[in-house]
Amino acid sequence: MLKNLSPLLSGALLSALDSMDDGDLLTLVGSGYPEEEIVSPVIHLGEVTTEAAADAILSVVPLDCHDPAPIAFLDCTGTLDDLPDVAFAVNGIASDAELRRIFMSRLELDEFVALARQSVVTVRVGSDAPPCAFLLRKGSC
Repeated sequence: MLKNLSPLLSGALLSALDSMDDGDLLTLVGSGYPEEEIVSPVIHLGEVTTEAAADAILSVVPLDCHDPAPIAFLDCTGTLDDLPDVAFAVNGIASDAELRRIFMSRLELDEFVALARQSVVTVRVGSDAPPCAFLLRKGSC
């Protein structure tokens, strides 16, 4: 057992995170994300929230400090006026983990899927309320 690691960080997930290079993308999706759109290896975390998964991942993975928005999200709510609660929470988790303000970009479905297909790993959670998906760009900073 390792100390101070989230129990969500399984051996398979830690191995996948460790094998990522700087600039690689990780896709974090809920159960509502279409399975046929996922082309990278999938690690299922079970019935956990997107926020809990993001917290675990960002506790060990640095975000790209050269990308002005190292997190992109697919907003399925259809409103551009407001940030969904889950996106707001993930943004706060990322900013806390990085000890700096993290900016996120909002992507349309086609652009998100195109980038997600370049992802080296997809982390899937069982919770999907509200539906939202994220791309995290790994850095070395």
